[in-house]
Amino acid sequence: MLTEAGNGLIEAPIFGLLAALFWGTTDFVSRYPSRKIGPEYSTAYMQLLSMVGFTIYFLVTGFPSPEFLSKGGDLLLVVLVAGVLNVFGLMQLYRAFSVGNMSLSAPIGSSYPIFTILLGFIILRQGIGLEKGIAITIVILGVMLTGITSDYQSADNSPPRRRRNVSAVVSAITASVFFGAAYLGIDAASDYFGSILTIWFVRIGAVLFAFPLLLLVTKKLVWPKGETWKWLILMGVLDTAGFVALTLGYIYSGNSPAIVTTLSSLLGAVTTILATAVYKDRLTKIQIAGIAILFLGVIIVLNV
Repeated sequence: MLTEAGNGLIEAPIFGLLAALFWGTTDFVSRYPSRKIGPEYSTAYMQLLSMVGFTIYFLVTGFPSPEFLSKGGDLLLVVLVAGVLNVFGLMQLYRAFSVGNMSLSAPIGSSYPIFTILLGFIILRQGIGLEKGIAITIVILGVMLTGITSDYQSADNSPPRRRRNVSAVVSAITASVFFGAAYLGIDAASDYFGSILTIWFVRIGAVLFAFPLLLLVTKKLVWPKGETWKWLILMGVLDTAGFVALTLGYIYSGNSPAIVTTLSSLLGAVTTILATAVYKDRLTKIQIAGIAILFLGVIIVLNV
């Protein structure tokens, strides 16, 4: 229930920050299982466990009526396709985290709102406008500065290390493109299904696609062992908690969800801070400036 004094003005930002914290931590812990079973299978199992988490959520709160679902058949197909696109995006992002500097890849991977706008303009002919155009330019500049790795400050500044970082940046950009395309469908469906139900469908689409694809490509099922399960379960729980926090933030924000969306988009900053603290990732001044500019552009584009 909204408080009379704040009318949700305090609670909404808190839930937005919690969503960023949960999602940023999810991305941070993805490095361990990705290096054990590969980013592709790490993505698949994370989606499966997240789907289980959302299923438990609906078992507690109640499932929507079948009639409600049947009327949104076209949107259901769109959101299942969004799940497929999201899988490709996560595979690329987790690959970036597993091979290169997480502090560089995380901010780039969280710049997907820019690609949602660009793809909406290209595919759906949605207008951009001057303010969003400026914000997109700012993000592109930030990505370019962030991707400058020639002066990478590390004890290991070898050519293989630099090549891995360049590969990680490319994978992070690719991930953002896939996320941007996925969120076109997610945005369209969320108005009808609501955010929690929409993401549950996204996870279902991801699971139905990811495992058959990996079995077809690898010809075998990679089964997590030992502590890998612990990290995958943690990722599934954190991912589910992030979307629950986002939904609560929207509820408390009333008709002004922009602040919640903006704060939740700082998940890349959370991942970068954790990676810098734990993995001792070191960035050049140019890269730090690029990350700051990138986040500024994303914040602007979410509020214009």
